[in-house]
Amino acid sequence: MTFKTVVNLIMTWLLITASAFMPCCTETNHSDTNAEIMNATEFATANAHFLQPVSSDPAFTLDPDDPVIEWGPCPEFMPESCELAVIQGDPTEPNADVLFKMAPNTTVDEHWHTSTERMVLLSGEMVVDYDGQEPVTLEPGTYAYGPSGLPHETHCGDEGDCILFIAFEEPVDAISVHEQEAPGSYEEVFTITTDEAQFADCPPFMPESCGLGVIQGDPEEHNADVFFKMTPDTKVPNHRHNSAERMVLTSGQMQVNYEGQEPVILEPGTYAYGPAELPHDTVCMDQDEDCILFIAFEEPVDAIEVR
Repeated sequence: MTFKTVVNLIMTWLLITASAFMPCCTETNHSDTNAEIMNATEFATANAHFLQPVSSDPAFTLDPDDPVIEWGPCPEFMPESCELAVIQGDPTEPNADVLFKMAPNTTVDEHWHTSTERMVLLSGEMVVDYDGQEPVTLEPGTYAYGPSGLPHETHCGDEGDCILFIAFEEPVDAISVHEQEAPGSYEEVFTITTDEAQFADCPPFMPESCGLGVIQGDPEEHNADVFFKMTPDTKVPNHRHNSAERMVLTSGQMQVNYEGQEPVILEPGTYAYGPAELPHDTVCMDQDEDCILFIAFEEPVDAIEVR
């Protein structure tokens, strides 16, 4: 048998096999075609979560009193009672998160950081005095922005331990002005509470009562901060972000259900880390109080419905 004969036999078999699956009529049936398109659309919609990027990083939450937190000493120029804990990331790399604890009625002498500080006070009352600017007072839930290179001293009042969440952009450090002169900064320090924030509409797939307030930075650029508000007993459907979310709940009670992981529950003062690209839905569980979440974004601010 020649090579040409073998090829002809194979082609004949393929044509016979294909004909068994072909419709009986040669005339195009547009209704069948539309039905196939519709079925394909419904399939894609129903299975959209399989088509989305999914992170292998775990989501997690931490409360300031969680025993798994490893508190360590602060730099030598700070009070001995001061403690520092890295709760996410590598402190020698960008985008690490820390908890900074001061005992009541103690003061950290003037120092500066090579990174900006994006902060929320979790407990106590703290006064931060930056060179050339009015002192800022932080109460629990207050957001504060501290420019890099700007000297400041910090005082914890008598309302109990001051615990401050700080999202760093650059590696974590604190440099005494007696050890190295600060470069200074033209940026201004500011604080904002959730009552002072201005909220705009959320993306259309979210509840109409939802609000989003950009409190620092350009939401189309890196390293913007937002307050995200949900009214009691509402739910945001499954969605994802192109950025990791570094979060602190300031009011209410919130449940976040990340795909493939156990639900995480946030109370006021709870820190949460949400990996980029990981689909999740969000429920405000509080019946009486708005859920307000502080989010430090690394990439531009977005929320993409998984559908």
